[in-house]
Amino acid sequence: MRLNGFKGRALLAALFVLVGGPALAGKGDLIFQVPKAAPLLQGRTLDLRFADFAQGIWVRDLEQCPAPQIDRSPPGSALAIYRGLLETPGRICQVYGAEKSGIRTQRAAINCQLTDGAEVIELVTVQPRGSKGLLVQEGEKPPVHFRFCEKIVPILQSAHSR
Repeated sequence: MRLNGFKGRALLAALFVLVGGPALAGKGDLIFQVPKAAPLLQGRTLDLRFADFAQGIWVRDLEQCPAPQIDRSPPGSALAIYRGLLETPGRICQVYGAEKSGIRTQRAAINCQLTDGAEVIELVTVQPRGSKGLLVQEGEKPPVHFRFCEKIVPILQSAHSR
């Protein structure tokens, strides 16, 4: 007996429903929650960008200024901060919650994409040091002093200045 047309399709659909059935997961299977904000930032008014004092390209050693492309710099030698982005050799991070700027120290929860494809969530603290310095602390690591290298010019501004 050969089925064709509507009856054949209906039978095939019913067969898929019976064979496939519902997908059931056990309690706790692959439960994963990303916090909306780091515990230190909860209950505070948050922003999605770094403070103005942190904007720019920063280097550990002024002899490395102007910095090569940040991703090609030696680890820990340079960083770039522009609005809600932070780039260091080996990773690019986006702010998902930062204390409002206007204070001398700013903490930001960042989501980082590593060059090896992994993803990490961290807390970074930035603080100005004098007129040309920036103290950067990633999580519980000791703070690192960077010196101002150059301003980051937005692409649209640089295109109009040519």
